[in-house]
Amino acid sequence: MHGDAMERFTIRHGVLFIAAWGCWGETIHAQEPVQVGSLVFDIEYEVDQDALPLSSVTLWYRVDGEPTWHEFGSDDDRHSPITFRAPKEGEYEFYIIAANATGASSVPPGSGSPAHVRAFVDRTPPVVQLHPLRTTAMMGRPTVQVRWTAVDGHFGARPVALAYQRPPDEKWHAMTPEPIANTGRYDWRVPDGMTGPVAVRLTVTDRGGHQVHSELQAIELVAALPVQPSNTAMVGQLTSMNSPGVETVALSGSARAKQQAQRLFNEAIAHKERGEYREGIAQLRQAIKLDPHWAEAFSAMADMLCGIGDLDRALHAYDLALQQKPTMRDALRGTAAIHRKRNDHSSAAASLRTILRYNPNDAEVWMNLGDVAIYQGDEIFARECYTRATRIDPDATQVVADARKRLELMTEVSRQYRSSRR
Repeated sequence: MHGDAMERFTIRHGVLFIAAWGCWGETIHAQEPVQVGSLVFDIEYEVDQDALPLSSVTLWYRVDGEPTWHEFGSDDDRHSPITFRAPKEGEYEFYIIAANATGASSVPPGSGSPAHVRAFVDRTPPVVQLHPLRTTAMMGRPTVQVRWTAVDGHFGARPVALAYQRPPDEKWHAMTPEPIANTGRYDWRVPDGMTGPVAVRLTVTDRGGHQVHSELQAIELVAALPVQPSNTAMVGQLTSMNSPGVETVALSGSARAKQQAQRLFNEAIAHKERGEYREGIAQLRQAIKLDPHWAEAFSAMADMLCGIGDLDRALHAYDLALQQKPTMRDALRGTAAIHRKRNDHSSAAASLRTILRYNPNDAEVWMNLGDVAIYQGDEIFARECYTRATRIDPDATQVVADARKRLELMTEVSRQYRSSRR
């Protein structure tokens, strides 16, 4: 478990009232689930004094909308509250049955039985990173390009809030009238006449009630900004690298240009497979001139830039690929690999979690996330990642074998450590 696993949360909504004289009555409340940030929490219940003494209080639960109710257990002292230990994160429904000498408040719940109280259990706060700000112009208006990564398994439809601050004024102002979707990008049109330093903050909130602020990013606004599409500027940086014999190719969206770009791309991949990274980069530069919005070409170029050790330009190329396709697996994995080489394990984990958000059954990425957790000193989470990697995709035989080996090594290291302390 992460954090203080024994932290208690009390569900105070939707208490169950029980009448006296063996005629049990129920009052159902809490249509919306209560947000709970721990796997261990208390559920309060109330009974009419005339119904005492109780002979038993039994708690039932079901999770994530499944039809089957499970008996959790009995409250030994038969006094509120009863402590529940959730087996995993998710949305839970609870049903309490109390009994005295006259009988029970109800029979065990069935698939159609309404819950007495609901809770959304989420112990894991989001992982958030606000990327460096960039300025450009759109339709003649100064614009700040805000880009971020926010990863969590339990986001709602609009979990992101953006705000700006104008130092030395400490007041924050909302960029949008209401929270927005987690798209990873927002273009903020600067209010007329605004110049000078501006700080930007990203806040994300998940369904479990966790609210995480990003580190601040600042930028200096000028009175007038050149109108320059950001992709064209970035492509220019990548295509201006020293490369003898590279022809200048005019941008074109024609079918002929696309065919030529595809041919260049295929040739570049052939160079890559032979380890001829510089030749492959040269071919890709020409392909990108023909099609500057080709995410796969940027990602392939980044792979080859990594091959020659140019990590700065490689990270830049991966970023261009992700601007076109924010969920592109190869680019996200490549970005994570660069961050790991630079010992920026938090950023590496954020990239890997983005992949898992869209494909939670990627065994290789779970194993990679476990490796990152090891460097972060989180052995418990690393074991969880490795274990999941061994179970979710039986066809990934090599990944399964590698993950099992990692688990065996961790067990052996732990055994040796315990022996050394005796």
